[in-house]
Amino acid sequence: MSDPLAFDDIADSLYSVDPSQFVAARKDAAALAKDSGDRALSKSIAALRKPTVVGWLVNHLVREEPDDIADLFDLGDGLREAQRKSDTTELRSLSAARQKAIRSLTSRAAELARAQGKTVSEDALREVGQTLGAALADPEIAERVRSGRVIIAESYSGFGPAILSLVPEPDGAQDISASEGISDEEPPANDPARNEARRALATARDALTEAREDEASARDSAESADSDLDTAQSTLAKAKERLTRLRAELHAAEEEEADARKTETAAAREARRLHRVLIDAEDRTTELQRAFDELAH
Repeated sequence: MSDPLAFDDIADSLYSVDPSQFVAARKDAAALAKDSGDRALSKSIAALRKPTVVGWLVNHLVREEPDDIADLFDLGDGLREAQRKSDTTELRSLSAARQKAIRSLTSRAAELARAQGKTVSEDALREVGQTLGAALADPEIAERVRSGRVIIAESYSGFGPAILSLVPEPDGAQDISASEGISDEEPPANDPARNEARRALATARDALTEAREDEASARDSAESADSDLDTAQSTLAKAKERLTRLRAELHAAEEEEADARKTETAAAREARRLHRVLIDAEDRTTELQRAFDELAH
């Protein structure tokens, strides 16, 4: 059984690398685990999915700003408590704080992307905010965000408290985009269908890129498996040849053992016969010695 701690360390390392380097890093990590003899770990590593740009942005943000992320989740806890108590004043205050926190974190994600030489679209930044908001409403999304293993942009589709599931888009998103060197044109605000189409196209493009990289990785794995099969078949053929030789040697040894056993049986029989002849000779000698002694006196 693989060490889960080792897998967690490797997964954390992989999800911290640039998306363009993910597939190669995943392949190297899987190969290293396989070479060490841990095939289960290698298989688990190979199954890790490459994050989209949005997933990478959120993961990078979580690793670089853990305190701010923790504060955001604290706001989520406060919102749940305020809603439980039906404290509308506190709800309004915390909702504003949540919106401000998400806006700040989204801006910080853009800064981090710029520091890595990345140009990020406004849609991607909007989806970063959407993912952070969804994490406050959905425990499973929250776990992925907290662990820094987000794959794609997340959205909340459950039936939880609306105050947590509805995340306003950060104000001034266009200003964030401009200040961080974001190159994509903003779609017309009055054309939601076009905005949705662009998001769908970006998601499809990311999925296609990932699929192609996964195909290449799968091809490499298949070729490696074919090589392993050739080696195993060669080893098996050699083992069969050696087994054939050993069986022939065993058969010859068994025949030699049977011949030796026959010789030993015949020798034992002859030895018993000669012992009887010796006893008879000794008795004869004793009688003749006694007769001689009597004549001599």
